[in-house]
Amino acid sequence: MATVFKPQSLRALLVLLLIIVIAGGAGIFYLGLREVRTYAIEVNHTVANAEASGGDVQKLQALKGQLAQSEALIQKADQMFATTENYQNQAITDIRNYATAAGISVASTSFSSPDAGINPTMTVSLKAPVSYKNLIKFLDGIEGNIPKMQVSSISIDHVASGNADSVAVKDIKIMIATR
Repeated sequence: MATVFKPQSLRALLVLLLIIVIAGGAGIFYLGLREVRTYAIEVNHTVANAEASGGDVQKLQALKGQLAQSEALIQKADQMFATTENYQNQAITDIRNYATAAGISVASTSFSSPDAGINPTMTVSLKAPVSYKNLIKFLDGIEGNIPKMQVSSISIDHVASGNADSVAVKDIKIMIATR
């Protein structure tokens, strides 16, 4: 038996199928659009995090550079000050080296106890007579020393006999910067 469809029922079936296909396509499109939006939000968050991380990396690199500069400054500052444990040996060595370079002989050195552990004083006695030019060279060496030393008192007398350039130097008191 052959069933024959009427054109109206066939048309209704085709319209129904067309509506189902359109509704299914719209549903699939909506679900796809929702997934694309979700993925776009994830991408935006990832891009924002990457930019923030990139900025953080740049900041960290800048901080690393500052730390390297600070380390060099710390090392320079450490050279400027002797410690309370090593200042005596270092000061004696430096004074003797400056005296030798200036052509002066050191008679004796002594240290006074520092007040509250800060900036001890060293007393240096020179063998007389001393050339004034050599004395100035010696004092320049002391003042330019690292760790820092500073002449706090000096007494100079003219020597009556001998070379006109010669002077007699009483004790030289030198303050030594310590930390």
